[in-house]
Amino acid sequence: MNIVEQMRLFMEPESIAFIGVPRDTGEGSLNVVENLVNYGFSGKIYPVNPNAKEILGIRAYPSIKDVPGKIDLAVILTPRSAVLGAVNECIEKKAKAIVIVAGGFADAGEEGKALQAQIVRIAREGGARILGPNSLGVANAFYNLSTAFLPLAIEKIPAAMICQTGMLFSGTPRFVLTGKAIDLANCSDIDFADGLEYFEDDPDVKLIALYIEGIQNGPRFVEVASRVARKKPILALKAGRSQLGAKAAQSHTGSLVGRDEVYDTVFKQCGIIRVSDMDELEDLSKAFLNLPLMKGRRIGIATISYAAGTLAVDACEDWNLEMAELSSETVARIKQLYPAWLSVRNPVDMGPASTTAESIKSTAKTFLEALLSDEQVDGVVFIVGALPQQKAFLCADIVAEVAETFKDKPIVSWLIQPDVNRELATEYDNTGKTVVYPTGERAVRSLARLAERS
Repeated sequence: MNIVEQMRLFMEPESIAFIGVPRDTGEGSLNVVENLVNYGFSGKIYPVNPNAKEILGIRAYPSIKDVPGKIDLAVILTPRSAVLGAVNECIEKKAKAIVIVAGGFADAGEEGKALQAQIVRIAREGGARILGPNSLGVANAFYNLSTAFLPLAIEKIPAAMICQTGMLFSGTPRFVLTGKAIDLANCSDIDFADGLEYFEDDPDVKLIALYIEGIQNGPRFVEVASRVARKKPILALKAGRSQLGAKAAQSHTGSLVGRDEVYDTVFKQCGIIRVSDMDELEDLSKAFLNLPLMKGRRIGIATISYAAGTLAVDACEDWNLEMAELSSETVARIKQLYPAWLSVRNPVDMGPASTTAESIKSTAKTFLEALLSDEQVDGVVFIVGALPQQKAFLCADIVAEVAETFKDKPIVSWLIQPDVNRELATEYDNTGKTVVYPTGERAVRSLARLAERS
């Protein structure tokens, strides 16, 4: 069985046994069987609990050995003290994919490390693979599947997450990343390279995000990641950059963190885009999922506030982007909307034109079309602020309409209206044609990273 076939047992199982699942259901129970039923999982579910006859009308079994059918995936929910026995029973049952939820292994001293090594050895000898320990398991919204005891809002987003934490497994606060997810946690057996191979040719996945505390098999990671990164973008958030952070990662998942500059070199060698924090992970995920790559580094800025436009220019210089020299045709087109005394330069200021134009809608459309038509412009920053909410909504429609015409150039939007920013951001993001950011620096940074990929 190759690794992709093995990973399918984790990500696309036809039958799952949950060993040690609680009897309680309902609000606050954190019952994974209840979650799975609510997701609409169509495979066979086998609760294993010696103190229950049934859970939610599904027959329960005292041991996995008593389950009558074949088991693709076994999820062990017991405390650490019972995990070894449960793994042995899984091997007897010929389960080939095992998730271990409990912590207290390599993340908890030498005794835990030895127990973890013993469990992996037993599993490997029995032809099985281990995900975890200390893991929430897997999620696959395209398969109505999550093995997490937390009830998640899984969505069919074409992004995959491979992580060593349940926090990112269950999504970022403002951007759910659980289209497909693998929580490696202690990374005792199944590792980043295994997950990357599974997602490499997955038609549901356009983007892969990684949260890394440590990599166990460096050469194989480089080999696989380099190949996969040529097919789809890989974003990496590396924890443990500082000495204190490295110690925290060691206690979290037992990871061998390594020197941060080594990871920098590895990521660059593989073509992986390293992100600095959660905000950048969210920003770039949205950008790569929704926007075309930027073919050059020349930026046009259309702004309702020239002060905001100036700040965006500073950000462009910080990120090694160029301010586009507008063509005479573009200048003439915008000049028609300006007072006679006002010259046209990049950034182009929509403010003076908006005071005399028929509508902000027509002004925004003219400015965006003029910039995007210019062969000297590779991408556009659109800045909206100090407008009544209704007009800002109209601008979202215009951005979507113009982006549909100019599909090969990215448009990022910066909203500078804090009182309605969240609602407007949703309106802009829902167009699927632009990505909205709360600051100009973050908007510009996303264009720069798109240019890196092209």
